[in-house]
Amino acid sequence: MKAELYEVIQHKIEEKINYFNHLIEDLRASNNDTKSSMGDKYETSREMMQQEITRIQNQLNDVLIQQDIFSKLKIIDNPIVGLGSYVETSMGNFCIACSFGEIENNGKKIFILSTQTPLVKELIGKSKNDLFEINNKSFQILDVN
Repeated sequence: MKAELYEVIQHKIEEKINYFNHLIEDLRASNNDTKSSMGDKYETSREMMQQEITRIQNQLNDVLIQQDIFSKLKIIDNPIVGLGSYVETSMGNFCIACSFGEIENNGKKIFILSTQTPLVKELIGKSKNDLFEINNKSFQILDVN
């Protein structure tokens, strides 16, 4: 289960990287077309497009950092919640890896979260059947892989 989940996450990260790379290429091509055909009159438009490229490059860099973090994780079973754990709770399913968001795998919604999130900070060090509290509500850990 965990190895399959890791493959799905890696694939999703690669999809996002490809998406941002293609978007940047398209914007650069469009920016070059504008530059050669419009002259200086449309400098503001080109600058806005360059700012958009920079914004997307920053998003791409964030995803590349997440990919680097994720690639260093080891697939080992540990009954204690920590980095690399897959945790099923009464609140939902979580993979503690990098800050990536929600994915779906085998019909289950799984949130890929970093160790910096308040929820994960609450889960770290706990094990199956332990209780944890978020927003004054109590939840139970159903399984840890």
